[in-house]
Amino acid sequence: MNLNNKIVIDFKEFLKTGKFDYLKIGKTKEWIINNFPDPDFFTGKDDKIYQNDIWRYGNVELIFHEEKLILFHSKYLDENDLNGGEYLEIKKWFLEKSDKINLLSVIEYLNVERINFSKKTNQYESKSVRLELESGVHLGFILEGLEDENDEEYTLRSETVSQNEFIFYSFSLGR
Repeated sequence: MNLNNKIVIDFKEFLKTGKFDYLKIGKTKEWIINNFPDPDFFTGKDDKIYQNDIWRYGNVELIFHEEKLILFHSKYLDENDLNGGEYLEIKKWFLEKSDKINLLSVIEYLNVERINFSKKTNQYESKSVRLELESGVHLGFILEGLEDENDEEYTLRSETVSQNEFIFYSFSLGR
C-alpha cells in the first residue's frame, strides 16, 4: 500500500508497549500488504521481495516464517542510525541524544520512563548483554570495539568489563 504520508513510529512507545503501529506478531504477509506501507523496493505480489522472508523498511526488518510475521528486528544501531525507509518515520527518543548509547544510559532512560526490564548476560561469553523489556521488546548490547567482529581486542582485556563499555546494538520483538 502506497501512502501519501509516512507512518510515525514512536520508539519510546514501542519499547513501552511493543506496538509498532498496527503490526503484530502473527500477521500474514497478505494482511501487511493490505494494511501497512509496502516494504522498500516492493513492486507487487509477483515481486521477489514479497516471496522473501525478510522485508526491510530502512534498517528495520520484518521477518516471516510460513507467511506469518514472527519478528521485528534491527541490528544496525551501532552507529545510532535507526531509519524507517521511505514510508516509516521513527521518533528515535534516546537515540537522538548521543553518539554512543551504552547500557548504563539506556537503563537510566528506561528507569525514568518506568519501563520494567530484566538484564540477561550470556553465561558462556561476556561480550553481549540483553535487556528484556516487559513489553516483549529485547534490546541488545555488545562490547564496544566488537561491532567489527574483532575478537583480538576482547581477548586482551581483563574479565572485568565496565557496564558502560556495552553499546546499544539491536532491538527485536518476537520469537
